[in-house]
Amino acid sequence: MKKRFYVLCAFVLLPFLAEAQLIAKAPDGDYQKGIWPFRINRFDNSGRFHGRWKVLGLDDKTVIRKGRFRHGSERGTWRYYYPSGKLFMVEKYKRRLDHILVKRYHENGALAKVGQAKIEDTSDKTRYFWFGTWEVYDEQGNFSHNEYYENGQQVLNQ
Repeated sequence: MKKRFYVLCAFVLLPFLAEAQLIAKAPDGDYQKGIWPFRINRFDNSGRFHGRWKVLGLDDKTVIRKGRFRHGSERGTWRYYYPSGKLFMVEKYKRRLDHILVKRYHENGALAKVGQAKIEDTSDKTRYFWFGTWEVYDEQGNFSHNEYYENGQQVLNQ
């Protein structure tokens, strides 16, 4: 009876263990962290970033950036952090928009800037830049003034 149980367990669990070994190894040969389906920092079959990602600091504890990739492209909400662990910036990638909604924060947690950014992919480089009107706030979170950007360069300060 025990022998049948062990044989049955082996046949049921063996395919899952083999699949876990295939998925757990990244293209660069490094193993990924977490338990499927909660694993972070994964790659798709083409070697592109896929799923939830956390970029950690040199101490392997401090989160610098976290969000979600879909076949090499950022999707959803991405959060960036100061070395102290406080929120620095939030980027929201929307499917139907050709731009990114950006909010930056002061280290005390108050809103610093709100505006839009774009990512342009060319054959030789990828370019991230701010554009349009940005609302600027002081250290207490009160509206201060507007700034206008064209292709990442500040053009007007109102």
